[in-house]
Amino acid sequence: MCTRSNLISHSKGGYAKSGFDTKLRPDPTRSASADQAEVAATERTASCVVVNNWGEQLTNVTLRHRYRNNPEHQQEMTWPSLSTGAISTALRVQYWTGIGTGFDYWWIQFEDARGKIWSCKQNFYCSLESEDGGHTIYFFLSGAAEEMQIQMISSGCEVSLYQS
Repeated sequence: MCTRSNLISHSKGGYAKSGFDTKLRPDPTRSASADQAEVAATERTASCVVVNNWGEQLTNVTLRHRYRNNPEHQQEMTWPSLSTGAISTALRVQYWTGIGTGFDYWWIQFEDARGKIWSCKQNFYCSLESEDGGHTIYFFLSGAAEEMQIQMISSGCEVSLYQS
C-alpha cells in the first residue's frame, strides 16, 4: 500500500519520492524558485578571439555576445581590420552556469575585400559551460564554407554566414 510514511521512509533523505506529498514536506532539490536558481548560478568569464580563415583581409569585424539574448548582458568588440590568417585581440565575455541559467547568443558581422557585408543569423546560440571559464574561445571565419565555427573546451558549434 502506498502511504505518506511509506514514500518518505523509502526515499533518499526522507523526502517524498513524488510531487504528491510536497506540500506536507517539500523536497528542496525539486522546489527551487527562479530566485533560488539565480543564487545557484555561477558567474564566469572567457576570452573570445576571431580567426580570419576567410582567405582575404576583413574590415569592421564585430563580434557580439549576449547572455540570454539580453542587451543588458552584452559584450561587443569591433576590430577595424583583420589580415588573412590573423587572430584578433580578445573580447572578454561574461556568462553564467548552473541551475536556471540561459543560453549564450552570438552575432558576427564583417566586410570582405570586395565590400560585401557578411553576418550570421541574429538568434544563433552556442552556450558556454563551466569548463570554458578562464579559457580562450576561438571563432573561425571560413570563406570556403561561408560559415563561422566556434571551438571551446566543452564543445563546438557552427553557423552559416550570409551576405547582408
